[in-house]
Amino acid sequence: MFAQYFGQYLLNKGLISADGLKQAIIIQKETRVKLGVMAINFGYMTASQVETVHQIQMKLDKKFGEIAVELGFLSEEIVSSLLTSQQSAHLALGQVLIDQGIMTYEGFADTLEQYKKEYSLTDDQFDSIIKGSIEALLESVLLRGGLSKYPAISDYISLFAKNLIRFIDNDVRLELSPTSEPSFDWVAEQHILAPNRYTSRFTAIGGSESSLLLFASKYAQETVDMPGEMMEACIGEFLNLHNGIYLVNLSNQNVELDLDPQVVVPGTEFSPATSVKVSLNVIGPDWSVALIIGDLSELL
Repeated sequence: MFAQYFGQYLLNKGLISADGLKQAIIIQKETRVKLGVMAINFGYMTASQVETVHQIQMKLDKKFGEIAVELGFLSEEIVSSLLTSQQSAHLALGQVLIDQGIMTYEGFADTLEQYKKEYSLTDDQFDSIIKGSIEALLESVLLRGGLSKYPAISDYISLFAKNLIRFIDNDVRLELSPTSEPSFDWVAEQHILAPNRYTSRFTAIGGSESSLLLFASKYAQETVDMPGEMMEACIGEFLNLHNGIYLVNLSNQNVELDLDPQVVVPGTEFSPATSVKVSLNVIGPDWSVALIIGDLSELL
């Protein structure tokens, strides 16, 4: 995910064009291999074992390597070796830019250092970010505007980012939306309920029809090219999957909440029962959706 933020930083600084960044991201993505694919390639795991890990990830907020070790599929030493072999995405992006003559090695190093200074990152914070810490990345570029004061919301957003990477696409970034009342073609909505079931706060994913079709295709891992039952099921199921994992995390902290069934409605019918606490733009390579949530802190 950091590669997308760093690429946008380069674009904002005028160090790369929008077309140049898009092409570099495409090339960079082709050089980065997921851990499960690498484990199969090196003969450490079978395809069935990798699928088992993926199924568990749909219920628990855990990394691929962590689950594989717990199940006895991989040793911690092998996971460490695979992670070392898995090229860091921002370095792959940098290499592409250098190979294309867009940046020099010195320019790349200087820009990374400038990024650290601009976001007031310590060496330890930056090290955590480039090693894949979603929490450290979002804290530095997204949540420092005040959302960090609301742990329930910042935890929800961090988990949402992880689940986007796990089930939708690596190449995403999240940005605060300038408006809390955007308009959408379609919206998937689900309410999280307090233990008494009388108090609830909404969560929703909304977007244009074209973006939601691409989002649904990513989740289904097959083409969804028409609005209808398949698109609605994919968007709703992803929101329900994410919220389910969020509730499991809270249950592990002795906080028990519940969920209403998810619904998918035309954007004109979306009318949150409670006020919007935060609205985020979720930006992929060729699609963009919004995450809209109420004040989840009021449930805890």
